[in-house]
Amino acid sequence: MRRLILIALGLLAYGCGGSASPTAPTPVTSSVVIAAASPASGSTIVVPEQYPYIVPGGVVIPPGSGLISVRVSMTSAHDVPWARLSVYLLTGGTSTEYCGENGPDGPNWSFLKSGWTTTYTVTGFRVYRLPCEVTGIRAMLHMRNNGLLIPPTPSETIAEATLQGSLQIRR
Repeated sequence: MRRLILIALGLLAYGCGGSASPTAPTPVTSSVVIAAASPASGSTIVVPEQYPYIVPGGVVIPPGSGLISVRVSMTSAHDVPWARLSVYLLTGGTSTEYCGENGPDGPNWSFLKSGWTTTYTVTGFRVYRLPCEVTGIRAMLHMRNNGLLIPPTPSETIAEATLQGSLQIRR
Protein backbone atom coordinates (compact mmCIF):
# COMPACT_ATOMS: atom_id res chain seq x y z
CA MET A 1 0.00 0.00 0.00
CA ARG A 2 2.81 2.35 0.91
CA ARG A 3 4.41 1.73 -2.47
CA LEU A 4 1.21 2.67 -4.29
CA ILE A 5 1.01 5.96 -2.42
CA LEU A 6 4.67 6.77 -3.24
CA ILE A 7 4.17 5.88 -6.93
CA ALA A 8 1.00 8.03 -7.10
CA LEU A 9 2.81 10.97 -5.48
CA GLY A 10 5.74 10.54 -7.88
CA LEU A 11 3.45 10.57 -10.93
CA LEU A 12 1.62 13.62 -9.60
CA ALA A 13 4.89 15.49 -9.03
CA TYR A 14 6.15 14.59 -12.50
CA GLY A 15 2.92 15.78 -14.13
CA CYS A 16 2.99 19.13 -12.30
CA GLY A 17 6.65 19.90 -12.73
CA GLY A 18 7.09 19.55 -16.47
CA SER A 19 8.70 22.59 -18.13
CA ALA A 20 6.81 22.17 -21.39
CA SER A 21 3.57 23.49 -19.95
CA PRO A 22 1.31 25.02 -22.63
CA THR A 23 0.49 27.89 -20.24
CA ALA A 24 4.11 28.95 -19.71
CA PRO A 25 4.53 32.68 -20.41
CA THR A 26 6.30 33.71 -23.58
CA PRO A 27 9.59 35.40 -22.69
CA VAL A 28 9.65 39.13 -23.45
CA THR A 29 12.67 40.68 -25.15
CA SER A 30 13.43 44.37 -25.39
CA SER A 31 13.01 45.63 -28.92
CA VAL A 32 12.71 48.69 -31.13
CA VAL A 33 11.12 48.43 -34.57
CA ILE A 34 10.97 51.28 -37.07
CA ALA A 35 7.48 50.50 -38.32
CA ALA A 36 7.23 53.28 -40.93
CA ALA A 37 9.08 56.33 -42.20
CA SER A 38 7.82 59.12 -44.40
CA PRO A 39 8.63 60.40 -46.95
CA ALA A 40 9.81 57.31 -48.83
CA SER A 41 13.48 56.56 -49.38
CA GLY A 42 14.88 58.57 -52.28
CA SER A 43 12.72 61.62 -51.53
CA THR A 44 13.79 65.22 -50.98
CA ILE A 45 12.54 67.25 -48.02
CA VAL A 46 12.54 70.98 -48.68
CA VAL A 47 12.66 72.89 -45.39
CA PRO A 48 10.57 76.09 -45.72
CA GLU A 49 12.22 79.45 -45.14
CA GLN A 50 9.76 80.04 -42.29
CA TYR A 51 11.89 77.61 -40.22
CA PRO A 52 14.96 79.80 -39.59
CA TYR A 53 18.50 78.54 -39.29
CA ILE A 54 19.52 78.92 -35.65
CA VAL A 55 23.24 79.36 -34.96
CA PRO A 56 24.64 77.05 -33.55
CA GLY A 57 21.71 74.63 -33.56
CA GLY A 58 20.62 74.23 -37.17
CA VAL A 59 16.99 74.19 -38.29
CA VAL A 60 14.13 72.96 -36.13
CA ILE A 61 11.46 71.05 -38.03
CA PRO A 62 8.60 71.39 -35.54
CA PRO A 63 6.44 68.44 -34.50
CA GLY A 64 3.39 68.13 -36.71
CA SER A 65 4.97 69.97 -39.67
CA GLY A 66 4.15 67.14 -42.07
CA LEU A 67 7.69 67.15 -43.52
CA ILE A 68 8.98 63.95 -41.92
CA SER A 69 7.69 61.19 -39.64
CA VAL A 70 9.13 58.04 -38.13
CA ARG A 71 6.80 55.55 -36.38
CA VAL A 72 8.58 53.41 -33.79
CA SER A 73 7.26 50.42 -31.81
CA MET A 74 9.07 49.63 -28.55
CA THR A 75 9.07 46.91 -25.89
CA SER A 76 11.02 46.72 -22.63
CA ALA A 77 11.77 43.30 -21.12
CA HIS A 78 12.80 44.78 -17.76
CA ASP A 79 11.54 47.25 -15.20
CA VAL A 80 13.07 50.62 -16.11
CA PRO A 81 12.72 53.74 -13.94
CA TRP A 82 13.02 56.18 -16.87
CA ALA A 83 13.37 55.88 -20.66
CA ARG A 84 13.63 58.15 -23.70
CA LEU A 85 13.27 57.57 -27.42
CA SER A 86 16.04 59.17 -29.49
CA VAL A 87 15.88 59.07 -33.29
CA TYR A 88 18.95 60.07 -35.34
CA LEU A 89 19.10 61.03 -39.02
CA LEU A 90 22.27 59.20 -40.06
CA THR A 91 24.70 60.45 -42.66
CA GLY A 92 27.96 59.21 -44.14
CA GLY A 93 26.77 55.60 -44.33
CA THR A 94 27.59 54.86 -40.66
CA SER A 95 25.57 54.44 -37.47
CA THR A 96 27.59 57.08 -35.60
CA GLU A 97 27.53 60.11 -37.95
CA TYR A 98 24.28 62.04 -37.97
CA CYS A 99 22.96 65.38 -39.18
CA GLY A 100 19.79 65.54 -37.11
CA GLU A 101 17.92 64.18 -34.11
CA ASN A 102 14.44 64.32 -32.59
CA GLY A 103 15.20 66.74 -29.73
CA PRO A 104 12.03 68.78 -30.35
CA ASP A 105 9.92 65.60 -30.25
CA GLY A 106 11.71 63.24 -27.86
CA PRO A 107 9.24 61.40 -25.62
CA ASN A 108 10.11 60.24 -22.11
CA TRP A 109 8.43 57.58 -19.98
CA SER A 110 8.69 56.73 -16.27
CA PHE A 111 8.36 53.47 -14.36
CA LEU A 112 8.23 51.04 -17.27
CA LYS A 113 7.30 47.53 -16.15
CA SER A 114 8.59 44.34 -17.75
CA GLY A 115 6.55 43.74 -20.91
CA TRP A 116 5.78 47.46 -21.42
CA THR A 117 5.08 48.26 -25.06
CA THR A 118 4.06 51.34 -27.03
CA THR A 119 4.20 52.93 -30.46
CA TYR A 120 5.17 56.57 -30.99
CA THR A 121 5.43 58.67 -34.16
CA VAL A 122 8.25 61.24 -34.18
CA THR A 123 7.55 64.27 -36.39
CA GLY A 124 9.88 66.92 -34.97
CA PHE A 125 13.64 67.07 -35.66
CA ARG A 126 16.59 69.41 -35.29
CA VAL A 127 18.70 69.26 -38.46
CA TYR A 128 22.24 70.49 -37.77
CA ARG A 129 23.25 71.33 -41.32
CA LEU A 130 21.63 71.88 -44.68
CA PRO A 131 21.86 70.24 -47.07
CA CYS A 132 21.90 66.89 -45.33
CA GLU A 133 22.28 63.52 -47.09
CA VAL A 134 20.43 61.09 -44.82
CA THR A 135 21.62 57.49 -45.30
CA GLY A 136 19.54 55.90 -42.55
CA ILE A 137 17.44 56.36 -39.43
CA ARG A 138 18.56 55.04 -36.03
CA ALA A 139 15.98 54.73 -33.23
CA MET A 140 17.21 54.10 -29.67
CA LEU A 141 15.19 53.47 -26.52
CA HIS A 142 17.56 54.31 -23.67
CA MET A 143 17.90 55.16 -19.98
CA ARG A 144 20.28 58.13 -20.18
CA ASN A 145 18.87 61.20 -18.44
CA ASN A 146 21.69 63.76 -18.52
CA GLY A 147 20.69 66.08 -21.38
CA LEU A 148 23.36 64.93 -23.86
CA LEU A 149 22.05 64.73 -27.42
CA ILE A 150 24.70 62.30 -28.65
CA PRO A 151 23.72 58.63 -29.02
CA PRO A 152 23.68 56.74 -25.72
CA THR A 153 26.32 54.17 -24.82
CA PRO A 154 25.54 50.44 -25.07
CA SER A 155 25.12 50.24 -21.28
CA GLU A 156 22.48 53.01 -21.42
CA THR A 157 20.59 51.45 -24.35
CA ILE A 158 17.53 49.26 -23.81
CA ALA A 159 17.08 48.44 -27.52
CA GLU A 160 17.71 50.02 -30.93
CA ALA A 161 17.02 49.62 -34.64
CA THR A 162 18.40 51.12 -37.84
CA LEU A 163 16.54 51.59 -41.11
CA GLN A 164 18.69 52.09 -44.20
CA GLY A 165 17.46 54.51 -46.82
CA SER A 166 18.22 57.86 -48.41
CA LEU A 167 16.70 61.29 -48.02
CA GLN A 168 17.86 64.73 -49.09
CA ILE A 169 17.06 67.54 -46.66
CA ARG A 170 17.68 70.99 -48.09
CA ARG A 171 16.27 74.51 -48.41
